[in-house]
Amino acid sequence: MSNEINSTVMDNMRDNVHELWVIEGRPDLENDCLQYCYDNIDKPVPIAMIEFLSQHCSQALSSQDLEHMEKNNG
Repeated sequence: MSNEINSTVMDNMRDNVHELWVIEGRPDLENDCLQYCYDNIDKPVPIAMIEFLSQHCSQALSSQDLEHMEKNNG
C-alpha cells in the first residue's frame, strides 16, 4: 500500500475509534485501543474494540461482585 493510502486508512480508523469511544477522560486508553485496532487491521473496528476492552476489563468488578462484597462486609 502506498503511504498516502496507508495514511488515509489510519486516519479513517482513528476517526472510527474516536466516534465509538465512550469512556470519558481516558485518551490514553483510547490511544491504546487505536493501536490495537491498527495491529488488528484485518478485523472490523467495532470487533477489535470489543476484543481490546474485553482484555482490559477481565479484572473489572460486576454489580454482583459489589453486592457480594457489601453483603460480606455488612
